[in-house]
Amino acid sequence: MSKNISPPEILTGGGTSKRIGYIDALKGFAIICVVIGHVADGYFSAGMYPESSTFIYSVYNIVYAFHMPLFMMISGFVFCTAYVREGIPNAKRIHRQILNLVAVYLIFSISFGLFKVAVGKYTNKPVSLMDVAMIWAKPIAPYWYLYVLIFLYLIFSVERLYKINKYIMISLLTVLALISQLFYLPYFQINSMLYYAIFFYIGLLHSLSDDKIIGNKVLAVIMLCASVALSAVLWNKENDMEKILSKNFAASIVIALGVSLAIWYLFENIKALGSNRFLQTIGRYSLEIYVIHCVFTAGFRIIIPRLGIENVYLSFLLNTIISTAIPIGFSFVCKKLNIHGLFFKPVTYIKNLKNGIKGKNC
Repeated sequence: MSKNISPPEILTGGGTSKRIGYIDALKGFAIICVVIGHVADGYFSAGMYPESSTFIYSVYNIVYAFHMPLFMMISGFVFCTAYVREGIPNAKRIHRQILNLVAVYLIFSISFGLFKVAVGKYTNKPVSLMDVAMIWAKPIAPYWYLYVLIFLYLIFSVERLYKINKYIMISLLTVLALISQLFYLPYFQINSMLYYAIFFYIGLLHSLSDDKIIGNKVLAVIMLCASVALSAVLWNKENDMEKILSKNFAASIVIALGVSLAIWYLFENIKALGSNRFLQTIGRYSLEIYVIHCVFTAGFRIIIPRLGIENVYLSFLLNTIISTAIPIGFSFVCKKLNIHGLFFKPVTYIKNLKNGIKGKNC
């Protein structure tokens, strides 16, 4: 039986609206990994700290091996917990949330895209006005995640999918993930949709079913060992893990799934992790951090050295902390001004205004 959610809080029983603590903590860990990955990517692409390139690229390799698959697993769990009851998706509520996601995607893609156009000479990956105009077909990084999530929400709002045997679905989605690595289409994120659907479904299944794939200790240990072994073998060939994994389709899925399952198991079963207040707080602002942080990881990559900070570790740490904290601060201010929903749940916010509901944070 699925759990039910009343966004933004999850009903965990007894009629009391509470959040699932370990999910918030897991989201907090995952979004910090996202920020760290973008800091590392920015430093390496800009050729900064060449004497520490091994450290920077090692961080990049490790984080990018699992962080987005883990995020997709969390997204699938939250989706099912929020919008699926007794194996039946609430299509009306899902479609309403899709409209919110579309609005958030457009607001921040256009804003960030125009910002990158204005400061193009300072960026590693310049954006043109044509790129901004084409966001309906080709997302500007990092907003591909929202783009893919919108379509996964739409796909899994189809009730018929929940009647298919889960092992058949897992097999089918795994095949699609493998196929996604055989070709590249520059538009509509087809490759990403095919690749990440299996991770989204496994997260969904954890909420939907009492039979655990996630949370299975034996499976988590086996998959983690396989992930570590594959990573060790592949890493020894050359240090470009992204290039290596793009050529080893099955290995990329095993590593991503193995590490993600192990991390999820730890957060679900170790109280010190699942109940960590710091990570839970970060997790509650994961959307805000995701859509805003890249402006600051890029900006402070330039500012920090000009402040005389040359130590790569201190620079890395400061950039990660600042780029995480500012979006949280922005969100907090928006809530105080009762405009939080305008940015992060625009359709619901506007609907509430039309219905005369004022001062409601969505």
